[in-house]
Amino acid sequence: MRLKTLITKSIVLTIIALLTFISLTDEASARKRRKYNPKQTREQAIQIIRSSSEHLCEIAGLDPIVEETNEELQNELLEHAEDLDSGEEIGDFGEDIDELQNEDDVIVDIDSFKMLWLSYIDDHIQSPYIESGIRKDELMDEIMEWLGTPYRFGGTTTRAIDCSAFTQKIFLSSASILIPRVAREQVNIGRKIPRNQLEFGDMVFFHTYSRKFASHVGIYLGDNLFAHASSRFGVTVSSLESSYYKKNFIGGRRITAKDVANLSINKPDVLNAEVNP
Repeated sequence: MRLKTLITKSIVLTIIALLTFISLTDEASARKRRKYNPKQTREQAIQIIRSSSEHLCEIAGLDPIVEETNEELQNELLEHAEDLDSGEEIGDFGEDIDELQNEDDVIVDIDSFKMLWLSYIDDHIQSPYIESGIRKDELMDEIMEWLGTPYRFGGTTTRAIDCSAFTQKIFLSSASILIPRVAREQVNIGRKIPRNQLEFGDMVFFHTYSRKFASHVGIYLGDNLFAHASSRFGVTVSSLESSYYKKNFIGGRRITAKDVANLSINKPDVLNAEVNP
């Protein structure tokens, strides 16, 4: 009788554990769909500042998390310090994971892509620059460095990053230009490009949560492939021929030489912002 009771208790505890796990999984899935509140975003912003910029920590009266920083990242954070301090939500939620799982039906093998890209670069040495004057090899080197980085809303580091922070980092590192932080603002820069005229280095945009605005962005590579920070796979390469991306595609934007000049972090007003914040 006692053995039977113990078995029954064990079964009940197992069921409770399973139900708890299912509940937590559902809650985690739900959290990915709803916006973060200002308090959570502010706390996240503080952690970004503490781990990224000793200069901003000094201004904000925070204790820095000692890590290696660089001048470009400091410039980026200074540009957005006012938004961070106000607690405004900064980031992109990317794709709907459940929908993406069902409709991402063209999976790109990353290892094969790397081999194909090396041969592609060899065949295109005669045209090393995209239209804006940015070097193709430098742009691609940066993309390759980020492949495999996990996705996280609001993420801006190699530990985790979201889609628009990824595109911002790529152009910041390869061309020293600082494009806006979120997709709905990035879609307003450059020149509009239809899908059949996309070239390497163009930004591609999608409406993944609302048709009213761009909520996901990547960088076009060629042959219908684009690099992006996917909410499912992290930084990866996907195909515009995938059912999910085909139906949600908005269009492309090409950064021009004028954009490079206007968005350069080496402009006097940007440099003065660091010296006189």
